[in-house]
Amino acid sequence: MRRVDTRTAARRLRRGREAAVVVLAAAIVMTGCSIDGGPADEPGAAAGVGEGVDTRPSEPYTPSDDVGELPPRSGGLAAAMNVVNVEVFAATSRSMGIAADELGLDFTETVADGDPARNVDQLSSLLNQDVGATFVWDVDVAAQRPVVRELMDAGAAVFTLSSGPSTMPMVANQEQIGERIGAAVTEYIDGELGGEANVVIFNLDALPNIKPRFDAIRDALAGQPGVTVVSDVLWDTADPDSGFTSMSTILQANPDIDVVIGPDPVVLSALSAVEASGMDPNEMAFFGSDGEPEALELIAEGGPYKATYAFNFSIVGYAAGRWGADWLEGRSIPSLTIIEAVQLDSAEAIEQYNADVEDPATAFEERLSTYLQPLGSISYETRTEYWNEDNPQ
Repeated sequence: MRRVDTRTAARRLRRGREAAVVVLAAAIVMTGCSIDGGPADEPGAAAGVGEGVDTRPSEPYTPSDDVGELPPRSGGLAAAMNVVNVEVFAATSRSMGIAADELGLDFTETVADGDPARNVDQLSSLLNQDVGATFVWDVDVAAQRPVVRELMDAGAAVFTLSSGPSTMPMVANQEQIGERIGAAVTEYIDGELGGEANVVIFNLDALPNIKPRFDAIRDALAGQPGVTVVSDVLWDTADPDSGFTSMSTILQANPDIDVVIGPDPVVLSALSAVEASGMDPNEMAFFGSDGEPEALELIAEGGPYKATYAFNFSIVGYAAGRWGADWLEGRSIPSLTIIEAVQLDSAEAIEQYNADVEDPATAFEERLSTYLQPLGSISYETRTEYWNEDNPQ
């Protein structure tokens, strides 16, 4: 037996009360060497999900009020996060909690802080807590898969980010966002720099499902004979400020940098390093991704930060909460959801995006197709029809 720090927060909102009652509690859960996902001979136990299907869901999801068999799970909703020290990550969990509150369900958040073993222990604790639906951010996908399967076999809906198999993979279209970034960067280089530029890329190649974003950026730059990629650096996601040190080192070796590309947190750190070096950042162009608030402010102001290409993870989390609640009530949910990238390069585009981040409930009802493409259909009753694919796209 060993202690597992789940760093959870639980919240409950009772229907019919005039005031919401929010309960926040840290939980320390004892788990054994093996996890019981619910044997089939217990009353009400799930029978498992079987081998699934090989066919990618392709038909648009159509919501239905039809109610089928109910899952034998009563522990509410959960978000098993990697980190929450960056807004794009925090928004997912926060918005799933908002949906849970609105629907009167318990909500639990766990944070692995980049530790795969902790993440697996936390997922196991959610299994034991009888959680009915959980969003799972990828930490170590291979390590997560066995306990994800245990959760599914026990009757829970599992929504994985860009990995599988799961009840509903939520797949960020990484190649699409990379192509859009690459096109914007090459257009800028051609139009503003005469087709020649020294470029720095901060990548996320350690995450296999995100690597296609950066491969698409590299492909776009490779087609530009006047472009030199001076440095292609792996970003340490556990340290949002790591870009400062890396960029400072790059500038010492090669001060003639024209363009910086990468996720917003590390690009913002790189921008700070340029300013600290005494160089004029307005002589460079910065292109980010993920829609960090500080990046959005800089883009709206004009200046060196030209654009960010964002997935609205606020609506991702809210949708996971709404569909998780539907699952618990025996209704159908999508069996695959594609997360669409949004280009944010003007004050007007940013204003609408920010409004939707702040109010994911309204965005879910009125502008869902801007951010998400839900496909297929699955419910607890049809749980064996999940898409059995390790790398859903």
